[in-house]
Amino acid sequence: MNYISVNNLNIKYNNKVLFNNISFNIQKGSMNSIVTPSSKGKTTLLNIISGRYPSENVKIDNKLLDNKIKSKIFYIDCYNSFFSKTIMQELLLVSNNILKIKKYLKEFNLLEFIKQSPNQLNYVQMQKLNIIKALLKKSEIILLDNIFSYFDNYSKIEFIGLLKKYQYEKNITIVYTTNNIQDTIFSDRIIIIEKDILYNGNIENIYLNDKLIKKSNLNIPLENELLEKLKLYNIIDNVTYTIDEVVNQICK
Repeated sequence: MNYISVNNLNIKYNNKVLFNNISFNIQKGSMNSIVTPSSKGKTTLLNIISGRYPSENVKIDNKLLDNKIKSKIFYIDCYNSFFSKTIMQELLLVSNNILKIKKYLKEFNLLEFIKQSPNQLNYVQMQKLNIIKALLKKSEIILLDNIFSYFDNYSKIEFIGLLKKYQYEKNITIVYTTNNIQDTIFSDRIIIIEKDILYNGNIENIYLNDKLIKKSNLNIPLENELLEKLKLYNIIDNVTYTIDEVVNQICK
C-alpha cells in the first residue's frame, strides 16, 4: 500500500528550480533509492519527508506529519555526532535493553568496541551505530541522506545487505539518496529525478537504458560505460547485453 506520498512538490534554491512539481509514492516496508545529480535537492527532499521542513505536499499513511508520525522516522546523514564516553552509554540513551544492544552490536560487528568512544569508530562503523540506534528506537522509517559517498564497495554492499535484512524482518520503510546509480542495486524501487521524475520503477529496466542514465547526468555505471566504448569501436554489436555475451563477442 502507499505509505509515503509526495504530491506536486516543488523545490527551489536561489530562484533555481531543483524539483518541478514531482509526485511519487513509497510502499510500506520497501527499500527505495532517490537518485539525483550532486547538489540537486536530495537533502531538502529528505528533510521534507522527515518533517524537518513542514510541507502539505507530503503525507505518511495518508496523514500530514505531526509529532507522533515524526517520532517514527529516523534520519541519518553523513555527519556523525556522538557525545557519550562509550558506545554502550550511547545506546543506553536509546534503550535499557542490554541484551538487545549486545545482539545488534554483534550483528553489526561492533561488539568488540562496546567500551570504546563512538568517536573512535571509522565512518562506516559510525553509520552502523546510527542504524542500531534506529532499530532500538523501533523506527518505522529510516531516511539516509547520501551517506554512501564515503563507503568502499565492500562496506557498501555489507551495509545495504544489513539494511535489507531488517527491512524484511521488521517491515521497515527505507529511503536513501545517492548520485550513483550503482548504489541502487538492492532497492525495490528507484526514483531518478532531474528536475522532473525521469524514472520510477525497479532496477531491471535501468541498466539497459543508457539514454536515461545519460539524460539524468548521473554517474554512469562502469559496465555501461565499457559497453558503450566497445560498441563505439565495433568490438561488440549493439544487441550484446550481458557480461558473458560481451566476453564471447570479444573472444571470437
